[in-house]
Amino acid sequence: MTLPALIGVAVSMALPATALAQRLSLVPLDARVPRLPAPFVAEGRQHLLYELRVTNLGRADRAIQRLDVLQGNAIVASWSGDSLTAIAIRMGEAPGGDARRLNAGRQVLVHLMVSLAPDRAARELTHRFLLTHPDSLSGPPRDTLVGPVIAAGPAPPVLSPPFKGGVWLAANGPGNASGHRRTAVPIGGQARIAQRLAIDWVKVGPDGRLWQGDSTRNENWHGYREPLLAVAEGTVVDIKDGIPENTPLTPQRAVEITLETIGGNYVIIDIGGGRYAFYAHLVPGSLTVMVGDRVRTGQVIGLLGNSGNSDAPHLHFHLSDAPSPLGSEGIPYMIDRYEKLGQTGPMFMRGFSGPGTPEPRRGELPLQNHVVRFP
Repeated sequence: MTLPALIGVAVSMALPATALAQRLSLVPLDARVPRLPAPFVAEGRQHLLYELRVTNLGRADRAIQRLDVLQGNAIVASWSGDSLTAIAIRMGEAPGGDARRLNAGRQVLVHLMVSLAPDRAARELTHRFLLTHPDSLSGPPRDTLVGPVIAAGPAPPVLSPPFKGGVWLAANGPGNASGHRRTAVPIGGQARIAQRLAIDWVKVGPDGRLWQGDSTRNENWHGYREPLLAVAEGTVVDIKDGIPENTPLTPQRAVEITLETIGGNYVIIDIGGGRYAFYAHLVPGSLTVMVGDRVRTGQVIGLLGNSGNSDAPHLHFHLSDAPSPLGSEGIPYMIDRYEKLGQTGPMFMRGFSGPGTPEPRRGELPLQNHVVRFP
């Protein structure tokens, strides 16, 4: 069996008889990994960002008391209590409530980020659920479900930076609490997370701030009209142009936000291997490429702007498995080199107090709200 990963007899037959009996127990939950993760490197560790869809097929309510991820017999990640509630969403319900509770016939989507120590390679992972009744979450577990077992995908590509130099904030970057990571969009009957590892790149000025003077003028933002560079060789497969820009830091948008306008003016480049680089929110009329153009690494493709669903001038960048802004699955990548200067919370309204001692990074990906400098 391939995608989706699931509890399978073929995998279980290699286990000892006791483990096989546990794996095939009649716990009426269907647990699946809809998209196998590929490991990426950040902060010297390997990380896997993926989801579990857990459906209660039974007639009785159940609750997930604890979720463990194991390599062999070693637990490499574990969630319970508030930490489990923070990564789970009960599908079809308003936010809030205890997402550990899995009512009969309902589904929970669990967002996982597994971080492995430098000496532990990304390989087969097993998921273990400790289950109980919703009215006894603090008591001993009543059932254990082992599965699904998944194997990590191949290492992601290493790309060049999308900018020539400068200090940049990786706003909403890779992390389990990022808004990008939590945005599943159903298109054509299938929910996908195209923005799973997306970054909103915002330029930091010499004063540590994102703009100077009047913040409601696009031209006062340090990154506005910054040349955007092709991160790899490839072919332009889709573009959009002509969408006017927004006024920064205001709730209004220059156009109605639809599936057609959400990315503003954009460029999609097929970089090979089923991977597509998506650049969003460009300045209208600034695109320097057309569909069918072959681009080289470092070639200017347009200018950073504030079009589409954008609060302020920035580049939304992500890599995905199809040439569609949202009808695709976000996949990992790494950047060949940069310096990490620090990390901060969202700073659209304040400056960056760093930098600290620059930390050279090679073949890594900045995490949520890292501040980095490109060569």
